[in-house]
Amino acid sequence: MGRHASPSSSSFLLRLVLAALVWCHASLVVVTAQQNGQVRVGVILAPPVGTRRRVGIEMAVEDYYATHPRSAARIALRFRDSGGDVLTAASAAVDLIKNEQVQAIIGPVTSAETQFVAHIGSHTHVPIISTATSPELSPAQTPFYVRAAVNDSVQAAPIAAVLAEFQWHAAVVVYEDSPYGAGILPAMADALQGVGARISDRAAVPLHASDDRIDKILNRFMAMPTRVFVVHMSPFLAARFFQRARHAGMMSRDYAWIASAGVGSYADLLPREDVDAMEGVVSVRPYVEMTEQVRNFSARFRARLRREFPNDDDEVVFHDPTVMILWAYDTVWAIAKAVEAAGISNNPVFQTPPRRSGGVASTDLDRLGVLVTGKTFLDAVRATTFRGLAGNFTLVDGQLQLPAYEIVNIVGKGARTVGFWTPESGISQTLNNNVSGGAKELKHIIWPGDSSNSPKGWVVSPNGDKLRVFVPVKYGFKQFVDVGNESSTTDDANVTGHCIDVFDEVMRNMPYPVSYQYVPYEPSAESYEYLVAQVVEKNADIVVGDVTVTASRMDKVDFTMPFTESGW
Repeated sequence: MGRHASPSSSSFLLRLVLAALVWCHASLVVVTAQQNGQVRVGVILAPPVGTRRRVGIEMAVEDYYATHPRSAARIALRFRDSGGDVLTAASAAVDLIKNEQVQAIIGPVTSAETQFVAHIGSHTHVPIISTATSPELSPAQTPFYVRAAVNDSVQAAPIAAVLAEFQWHAAVVVYEDSPYGAGILPAMADALQGVGARISDRAAVPLHASDDRIDKILNRFMAMPTRVFVVHMSPFLAARFFQRARHAGMMSRDYAWIASAGVGSYADLLPREDVDAMEGVVSVRPYVEMTEQVRNFSARFRARLRREFPNDDDEVVFHDPTVMILWAYDTVWAIAKAVEAAGISNNPVFQTPPRRSGGVASTDLDRLGVLVTGKTFLDAVRATTFRGLAGNFTLVDGQLQLPAYEIVNIVGKGARTVGFWTPESGISQTLNNNVSGGAKELKHIIWPGDSSNSPKGWVVSPNGDKLRVFVPVKYGFKQFVDVGNESSTTDDANVTGHCIDVFDEVMRNMPYPVSYQYVPYEPSAESYEYLVAQVVEKNADIVVGDVTVTASRMDKVDFTMPFTESGW
């Protein structure tokens, strides 16, 4: 897991960087605040989906005023490109506020960029409306930040429900080493615990990790018994990760891969070779009802892209809009409605904060000023509700609410719906809860390796070794454990007794075959402390016998519940 700076150091770094950015823009000429009766709104874009996002946002403005021709105030967009860089995004925000005097900013998309820009917005009282999803971004900590998307932590519940559906009790979580990736871990741990499962291991993958780095992580996974993996990454890193997983032979039978919405929402947008590498992956994504309005917008969206980029030979550009673009579209409508509801003027006033005692000027960031109507504008955005393309636009505590997730299986050319999840009903094959006897399980899934059988979830001893079960050698009372051939260190030890009978019966009732061998441990005749130590030192996998449970031993190893009166 990657190291994260402390809040105090991060805050200092943020202030230092922002001060430098404001200084860099100090010599630029401020534009006239009033221009053609328009309320300016900034938009910060980033590759590789910036082109598609820009078209969707422009269409949102056109559609809104086509259906609201009598609007007294109209928003005018001012675009900036961050290039996917945190400092460039922050610089773009400063430029938009200082030199364009925007009264709100849409974007950025990535969580790292949004974290910087949200602090600028909170300092200047300019609302920042973003579709970044990381739980580490909080409207409570940055009050002028609005999340016009669903918090990533919400999807932990449907992912956990998928594990519960197949009775998997452990999973390895692989996540992008970024605020976006790491932010989901607490919610994922809680959600898995809620269904009787746990995170058996975790691994962070740097955004620009080399193939060798990814291969080392995968090789470590192959040596583990767990065969269920939860992947939470941005789509383009996930595509590389699954390519390497296929190369390692891990996209085969017995493996189960559950991907977050970073994969599911973009599965239909990825190149064919990337989709092929993800064959058999199960993913979740925010559900969007395919209404007539969505169909109409999608057709116009594709046509406009082909019209504006006729020479682009990348077919991915011309795909249907993703849920992120639909959220961006609805964000524009929310801002336009808020402008009218709050009576926002096209002549913004940025008020300089009072000087500190002694007449000393405030910080460079303070010199940007504070938007006088910023709080009014923010409250209007938060109070806006309507039926948008992505569903009901309703903000609770500054965050978009989502009623359902779609569960998809990546096969063929993209994603195929296999079920849905809602907080009220859990997993089901349909969202129509009024259907009598509706199926409460997922539809047929094609798993990795083109398998129709769901994976068991784990294997015992991937390297082929048997479990080494140490047993005590006793010279007195032998009803619990009796070693017939004390000199043997293999299966011919002829071990019997009540404890052995119980253990053998447990292993016979396991849902999968387990290979193990009994190993007599001679020094245990003197003290069971030596026997327990073999588990700690990894010489033994398990100890079976009449070993008394004591506090000191419980600090070192795990015990089953006692099944004899002398257990404690």
